[in-house]
Amino acid sequence: MAEGGHLPDLDLHLLECPICLERLRQPKSLPCLHCFCQECLGTYITKELSGKMASGTSFPCPICRGMATPVNQAETKENWSKQFPTNAVIQELIKLKEQSSGPLYCTPCQTKGNLSNPAKFWCKKIESGFCEICKVDYHDVVHIGCDILDITRHDSNRPKQNPTFPHCDQHDENMVWYCEDHKLLGSNICVLEDHRRCEAVTTATKYIQKLKAGSQLTDMQAALQKSAEVMNSLVKDFDEQLQVMVKNQEIALQSIKDLRHRVDKRLDELQKNCTDMLIALFKEEKRKLDDSLRQCERLKNSMLNTLKSSIKATEGNDNTEMIVLYQRGQAEVESCKALVTEKSESFTSVNIQHQTEPGLATFGDGAMGNIVIEESRRPFPDGLAHLPPILGRRVREVQQFDIKTTSDKKDCDVFGAVYLPYNQIVVSDYNNAKLKLFTDKGQYLDELTIQGTPQDMCFVNDNTVAVADSSPGGVHVVNVENSKISLSSVICLPDYKDCRGLTHINGRFVVCTNKEEAEVYSVTQDGTAELLHQYSGKCCFLSHDPTNEDIMVSCSTDTEGEAVLSRLSTDKHLKSVMKVGLVRKAAGVNVDREGNIYLCSRDSNNVVQMSGDGTHIRELLTSSDGISSPFAIAVCGDMFVLTEDNTNHVRLFQLY
Repeated sequence: MAEGGHLPDLDLHLLECPICLERLRQPKSLPCLHCFCQECLGTYITKELSGKMASGTSFPCPICRGMATPVNQAETKENWSKQFPTNAVIQELIKLKEQSSGPLYCTPCQTKGNLSNPAKFWCKKIESGFCEICKVDYHDVVHIGCDILDITRHDSNRPKQNPTFPHCDQHDENMVWYCEDHKLLGSNICVLEDHRRCEAVTTATKYIQKLKAGSQLTDMQAALQKSAEVMNSLVKDFDEQLQVMVKNQEIALQSIKDLRHRVDKRLDELQKNCTDMLIALFKEEKRKLDDSLRQCERLKNSMLNTLKSSIKATEGNDNTEMIVLYQRGQAEVESCKALVTEKSESFTSVNIQHQTEPGLATFGDGAMGNIVIEESRRPFPDGLAHLPPILGRRVREVQQFDIKTTSDKKDCDVFGAVYLPYNQIVVSDYNNAKLKLFTDKGQYLDELTIQGTPQDMCFVNDNTVAVADSSPGGVHVVNVENSKISLSSVICLPDYKDCRGLTHINGRFVVCTNKEEAEVYSVTQDGTAELLHQYSGKCCFLSHDPTNEDIMVSCSTDTEGEAVLSRLSTDKHLKSVMKVGLVRKAAGVNVDREGNIYLCSRDSNNVVQMSGDGTHIRELLTSSDGISSPFAIAVCGDMFVLTEDNTNHVRLFQLY
């Protein structure tokens, strides 16, 4: 300890907590002898032993990383810091520091309440300060001849004191002894009680003299110097690394800004290209439509003029003009028929769309998506029924592919199919309890095992299909996206009704039960079922007419006079569309966007196509086309997929 009560700089450093960098409060020493505030140490332990380290039984010292273990690990980690010993030496040094700093005040004045009256004299005997008045009135009366110091004549605020030793709080004595065996300072009583059997107990003064006489102190100081240099090198290295990181961050931020600028520029280019393409395609399609419009208007105006002139010539008995007009009228009627025939073969709706790739993450030529023209057939206007579009289109087979996969344990039996608008096909394999996803070229993409028996299927939206389940009974809603198929939800019907046919209309499902007296239900997403109709026969498949939301119901019957296809209107009125005859034991049914109906017949080995009202009917496919027991059908634009009973393949056809 320095003479006069002044502590060296090293002592001041020892009195600071390495964590909060303030004066130590309730200093706790770890086994490595590093000292911390009790509160700071508790906070550090709690933070260090959190998360993955919550089960730890020891913790590293914040300075040297030496491991420290509490005496009682069962206590909460917040209380671990209290278990470590309080550093009495540090506490005493703090007390001495507080006593040796700051101005000196008059002790008698402080007892009277005047706490800030400065002292001008210091009594060494009673270690108290006095102002001039209190020195005369109190000190000099009691302590005659006492050695009192006039501190106003000294540079320091404090009088110089005798060397002081740390104080033992336990025994209220100075700690003047040092035990080398335990490496502890202690008072006289400490030595008598705890260190009587220790071999190396000496006074603190002699121990310091011993250290100075030998090389231990010098070696320790040299080691500290070397270690400090090592730490300094690490600090310098870490500082350099930090500067490099800061510089790299600045470079990276600038790079991001530059990239954003390039991306914006590229996107501007792509947007312009995409916009120009859209405008160009629109102009071309508009030109085609304008040409057809003008062609029809010219012929219409010419026929109206011919009709008007013909009526006038008839009234005026102008035979020559009547003959000329008659011949011209006949030619114009034939031209009209030819034009109608020509237009009916390519009568389409043009829908110019902007499409993007799902999950787009690149900025190539397709970053702004593509402009796609979708053409779909649409019904001719009223008044042209003498040339129905349905009877003017031929059919050809374009693809046939195998749907049996390596994981199938049985041959396939497809009960349902959906043809998605982006050229993918989903089929329900009853025998193997699976839904399977293919491209329309026959490439296998994915499959999903169904916990039940999959039956009829229906289209919900571009990325969703549904399949009826006859056991335990309900509807499986399935997501189809990025060439993957996954279960979205399951809707269970009350009493686990045995579902067979299925269609989807405006957010609700319509199902029919698989029994001799079939029931048709409307089912909401939460499984609430409403009975729509009860049949006396067996229903197999359902579809609906998109033009009026009527439900199309196919029935598996070959009894003469019974309906194989019925229409159930929104007001629950049932109307027969087709009876047993051309079709026997109907199976799959589907309705295209024009309202035309496609119906499969297992016993007749044919597929029938008819107008929505059933007035125009034809056999679209027969046994001569190689059709055998057609079962499920799904239409998408000019394409449709057809399955056959108990086969491992499906067939694709095109209407043209």
